[in-house]
Amino acid sequence: MKPHLELRSYRAEIDNHRHAYHQLVLPLNGTLTLEIGGREGRVEAQSAAVIHGDELHCFQAEGENRFIVADIPLGDIDPLARLPAFLRLSPATLDYAGFLGRLLSRGTLGDSVRQSSCELLLSLLGSETEPCDVALDRRLQLARDYIDRHFHEPMQLSMLSTLAHLSQRQLNTLFQRQLGCTPSDYLIQRRMEQARRLLITTDDSIQRIAEQCGYGNLAAFSDRFKRYFGRSPRHFRGPRLH
Repeated sequence: MKPHLELRSYRAEIDNHRHAYHQLVLPLNGTLTLEIGGREGRVEAQSAAVIHGDELHCFQAEGENRFIVADIPLGDIDPLARLPAFLRLSPATLDYAGFLGRLLSRGTLGDSVRQSSCELLLSLLGSETEPCDVALDRRLQLARDYIDRHFHEPMQLSMLSTLAHLSQRQLNTLFQRQLGCTPSDYLIQRRMEQARRLLITTDDSIQRIAEQCGYGNLAAFSDRFKRYFGRSPRHFRGPRLH
């Protein structure tokens, strides 16, 4: 078996299986909930999953979704052996995943390039990632899940406190303690990472992408995006592939 790389979408129904090779699942769009070796986590935004060979795993997707899936033969165990089931991806790895997603969607990667891409992906994962904290407080999980499902809509963050049965100050403290940011910061992060991913992997207009990320005003979106990434949305369009 040679390393294999492809785009994949998952169903909303719960499924489970195991396979005789390692598998990496990286986010492009949507959320995939998995249980790997008794640990539950999610592939979304900045998080990826590592499924080691012959490890039973359950999975379920939410809404429209698309992920990069890399199948790695067992002979390549060394680069993966020290990686946990769920990883927080570095900006460099996220950028590379977005680039790969765009090329895969265009069907422009031959077998040899896919193999080389897998090798570079393994190198990035091994050197620029950190474990995700999957043991989140249930109240925080409720609030975060709501943001993840509705970040593309206008949102009153005060209602998250009601959802979590906490005061706004308590919820802010919980977010800071476990995620290192406030609910507002997390909402912006979720919107900005999604916007960058869409800019890289789709041909949608910047206006359309702004709307898909909760911004009805293009100028407000562009200003927020530039402050977040230090570059304008157009910087991430790159050369168009035909």
